[in-house]
Amino acid sequence: MSRIAAALLIGLAFAPSARLRGEPDKYDVYAVRFATIANFPVSSLVAGADRSRRIDIAMMLWVLKGADGRVALVDSGFHRDRYFQQFSVKEFVSPADAIAPLGIKPGDVTDVFLSHMHWDHAGGIDLFPSARVWVQKDEYEYYTGQAWQARNTHGGIDADDVLELVRRNTIGRVTLLAGDDEVSISGIGFHIGGKHTWQSQFVSAQTRSGSTVVLASDNVYLYENLDGRKAIAQTLDAESNLRAQDRMRMLASSPKLIVPGHDPAVFDRFPRVSERIVKIE
Repeated sequence: MSRIAAALLIGLAFAPSARLRGEPDKYDVYAVRFATIANFPVSSLVAGADRSRRIDIAMMLWVLKGADGRVALVDSGFHRDRYFQQFSVKEFVSPADAIAPLGIKPGDVTDVFLSHMHWDHAGGIDLFPSARVWVQKDEYEYYTGQAWQARNTHGGIDADDVLELVRRNTIGRVTLLAGDDEVSISGIGFHIGGKHTWQSQFVSAQTRSGSTVVLASDNVYLYENLDGRKAIAQTLDAESNLRAQDRMRMLASSPKLIVPGHDPAVFDRFPRVSERIVKIE
């Protein structure tokens, strides 16, 4: 055996095991609370809930920091003035500033994984100028087209958010996903959601600790949806939502690692990084 061949074999023997096994990339995953909406009806979150019940819901986005320099957000929050007039918004911090305790500037964000087009999730895309947006193809095509042909088919969708997404597409910074996708980004899975909108999605991520986290966004509003296997109240198809919840249970390493979209209890269940940020692990 030549010296070169021997050196190559030694190098392979001591190479990182992840490289040899082709393991997926790993991420630090955080939930970031940028606002609260006070006195929100639980019956608008959990199907069949008592109409008298109210809760202060957490407005949040999620940060995924990869070893390769990828800084991805799941959803982008909101900041347009009209929603402060329509809702009782408290404790607001711009999503661009809310991620600062993690050492992230808006220009550092490489990707936005958009779960759906509602104003409180798609309303901050313009705050992250360098980000590529990943959205389901059916969601994009419906809300940039057919949804606006009638008055009652684009509720919760902001025209300015649609225009920003189209603008981002014209400069080559939108990726349209055709259903479930677990290969486009190492360590990240995109999964069809439960018809909260025309074609919502949720995201799974491999963490540095070796677990799989599921970021449900509005496909699960509260832990109450999961614990009671209750559909979300605002969906085009309740059965599809329950099937999505079942899929989340299969994907996550533990039911505890399924993170709902608006439950303030998220910030009590995970290690605190700062006043508004917890690490999902």
